[in-house]
Amino acid sequence: MTTQTQQSEALFRNRNRSVARAFYRQLRGEGFTHQQIIELSTTLLDFVTEDLKERVEPSK
Repeated sequence: MTTQTQQSEALFRNRNRSVARAFYRQLRGEGFTHQQIIELSTTLLDFVTEDLKERVEPSK
């Protein structure tokens, strides 16, 4: 793996962490409970899973 690739991956991880932290703080600031944030996260993962399935298995 090249140094440039490693740097790009590190930047990507840091960006994701920063976006997630900001989103989490926004939700907490709006009064979401920890449980509600977990449920929201699960729903987001469900949407991603559905989207990936549709790409692999197009509608018949």
